[in-house]
Amino acid sequence: MDQSGDNNNKTQRVPELLAKSLKQVKAGAIDIEMEGQSALRIEVNKLKETVSIDFIHPKVLRLAEPKNKRRLGLFEKLKTAKEFSQSLADNSLTLVFLRKGKEAITLGREADPKLSKLITGSDDIQIDSVRESIKLGRDLK
Repeated sequence: MDQSGDNNNKTQRVPELLAKSLKQVKAGAIDIEMEGQSALRIEVNKLKETVSIDFIHPKVLRLAEPKNKRRLGLFEKLKTAKEFSQSLADNSLTLVFLRKGKEAITLGREADPKLSKLITGSDDIQIDSVRESIKLGRDLK
Protein backbone atom coordinates (compact mmCIF):
# COMPACT_ATOMS: atom_id res chain seq x y z
CA MET A 1 0.00 0.00 0.00
CA ASP A 2 1.35 3.44 -0.96
CA GLN A 3 1.66 5.64 2.11
CA SER A 4 3.12 8.66 0.31
CA GLY A 5 -0.42 9.78 -0.61
CA ASP A 6 -1.46 9.53 3.04
CA ASN A 7 1.54 11.60 4.15
CA ASN A 8 0.68 14.18 1.48
CA ASN A 9 -2.89 14.45 2.82
CA LYS A 10 -1.58 14.96 6.37
CA THR A 11 0.80 17.66 5.15
CA GLN A 12 -2.02 19.43 3.32
CA ARG A 13 -4.22 19.41 6.44
CA VAL A 14 -1.60 21.02 8.69
CA PRO A 15 -2.22 24.62 7.48
CA GLU A 16 -5.98 24.17 7.88
CA LEU A 17 -5.64 22.68 11.38
CA LEU A 18 -3.28 25.46 12.44
CA ALA A 19 -5.67 28.15 11.15
CA LYS A 20 -8.61 26.57 12.99
CA SER A 21 -6.54 26.34 16.17
CA LEU A 22 -5.67 30.04 15.96
CA LYS A 23 -9.38 30.81 15.56
CA GLN A 24 -10.05 29.23 18.98
CA VAL A 25 -7.71 31.60 20.84
CA LYS A 26 -9.72 34.31 22.59
CA ALA A 27 -7.14 37.03 23.27
CA GLY A 28 -3.81 37.71 24.89
CA ALA A 29 -0.12 37.98 24.30
CA ILE A 30 2.96 35.83 24.76
CA ASP A 31 6.39 37.38 25.19
CA ILE A 32 9.37 35.10 24.66
CA GLU A 33 12.80 35.97 26.03
CA MET A 34 16.00 34.18 25.08
CA GLU A 35 19.41 34.88 26.55
CA GLY A 36 17.93 37.68 28.63
CA GLN A 37 16.56 39.51 25.57
CA SER A 38 13.01 39.92 24.35
CA ALA A 39 13.00 37.83 21.18
CA LEU A 40 9.39 37.34 20.10
CA ARG A 41 5.92 38.68 20.90
CA ILE A 42 2.74 36.92 19.77
CA GLU A 43 -0.44 38.94 20.22
CA VAL A 44 -4.04 37.89 19.53
CA ASN A 45 -6.76 40.46 18.89
CA LYS A 46 -10.09 38.63 18.77
CA LEU A 47 -12.08 41.71 17.69
CA LYS A 48 -9.94 42.15 14.58
CA GLU A 49 -9.42 38.38 14.26
CA THR A 50 -5.71 39.09 13.91
CA VAL A 51 -2.63 37.33 15.23
CA SER A 52 0.56 39.42 15.19
CA ILE A 53 4.01 37.87 15.49
CA ASP A 54 6.71 40.44 16.17
CA PHE A 55 10.29 39.23 15.74
CA ILE A 56 11.79 41.74 18.16
CA HIS A 57 15.26 40.22 18.25
CA PRO A 58 15.13 37.62 15.45
CA LYS A 59 18.80 36.63 15.46
CA VAL A 60 18.39 35.14 18.94
CA LEU A 61 15.76 32.74 17.56
CA ARG A 62 18.32 31.17 15.22
CA LEU A 63 20.08 29.72 18.25
CA ALA A 64 17.06 27.48 18.91
CA GLU A 65 17.17 25.86 15.45
CA PRO A 66 18.91 22.47 15.13
CA LYS A 67 22.14 22.63 13.12
CA ASN A 68 21.33 19.64 10.87
CA LYS A 69 17.82 20.80 9.94
CA ARG A 70 16.97 20.43 6.24
CA ARG A 71 15.95 23.78 4.76
CA LEU A 72 12.97 24.02 2.42
CA GLY A 73 13.48 25.36 -1.08
CA LEU A 74 11.81 28.56 -2.29
CA PHE A 75 8.97 26.77 -4.10
CA GLU A 76 8.22 24.52 -1.11
CA LYS A 77 8.06 27.59 1.16
CA LEU A 78 5.83 29.47 -1.27
CA LYS A 79 3.45 26.51 -1.65
CA THR A 80 3.18 26.15 2.13
CA ALA A 81 2.64 29.91 2.57
CA LYS A 82 -0.12 29.89 -0.08
CA GLU A 83 -1.91 26.96 1.55
CA PHE A 84 -1.61 28.46 5.03
CA SER A 85 -2.71 31.96 3.97
CA GLN A 86 -5.71 30.47 2.12
CA SER A 87 -6.67 28.51 5.26
CA LEU A 88 -6.38 31.69 7.33
CA ALA A 89 -8.63 33.57 4.88
CA ASP A 90 -11.14 30.69 4.83
CA ASN A 91 -11.33 30.97 8.64
CA SER A 92 -11.59 34.81 8.56
CA LEU A 93 -8.19 35.20 10.22
CA THR A 94 -5.21 37.43 9.56
CA LEU A 95 -1.60 36.75 10.56
CA VAL A 96 0.82 39.68 10.55
CA PHE A 97 4.59 39.20 10.74
CA LEU A 98 6.51 42.17 12.12
CA ARG A 99 10.22 42.84 12.44
CA LYS A 100 11.12 44.98 15.42
CA GLY A 101 7.61 46.47 15.48
CA LYS A 102 7.39 47.18 11.73
CA GLU A 103 4.94 45.25 9.55
CA ALA A 104 6.65 43.01 7.01
CA ILE A 105 4.09 40.48 5.70
CA THR A 106 0.33 39.97 6.11
CA LEU A 107 -1.34 36.62 5.46
CA GLY A 108 -5.03 35.74 5.31
CA ARG A 109 -8.25 37.74 5.32
CA GLU A 110 -6.86 41.28 5.66
CA ALA A 111 -4.14 40.76 3.04
CA ASP A 112 -4.63 43.10 0.09
CA PRO A 113 -1.76 42.37 -2.26
CA LYS A 114 -0.93 44.68 -5.10
CA LEU A 115 2.50 44.04 -6.57
CA SER A 116 3.14 41.11 -4.21
CA LYS A 117 0.41 39.10 -5.98
CA LEU A 118 2.69 38.92 -9.02
CA ILE A 119 5.45 37.45 -6.86
CA THR A 120 3.40 35.05 -4.73
CA GLY A 121 0.49 34.25 -7.05
CA SER A 122 -1.85 34.53 -4.07
CA ASP A 123 -4.67 36.88 -3.06
CA ASP A 124 -3.96 36.09 0.60
CA ILE A 125 -0.30 37.14 0.91
CA GLN A 126 0.64 40.81 1.15
CA ILE A 127 4.18 42.08 1.39
CA ASP A 128 3.75 45.19 3.54
CA SER A 129 7.39 46.23 3.35
CA VAL A 130 9.89 44.71 0.97
CA ARG A 131 12.73 46.11 3.09
CA GLU A 132 11.43 44.64 6.38
CA SER A 133 10.57 41.31 4.69
CA ILE A 134 14.09 40.99 3.30
CA LYS A 135 15.64 41.95 6.65
CA LEU A 136 13.41 39.45 8.46
CA GLY A 137 14.38 36.71 5.99
CA ARG A 138 18.06 37.46 6.55
CA ASP A 139 17.64 37.58 10.31
CA LEU A 140 15.97 34.17 10.39
CA LYS A 141 18.51 32.41 8.11
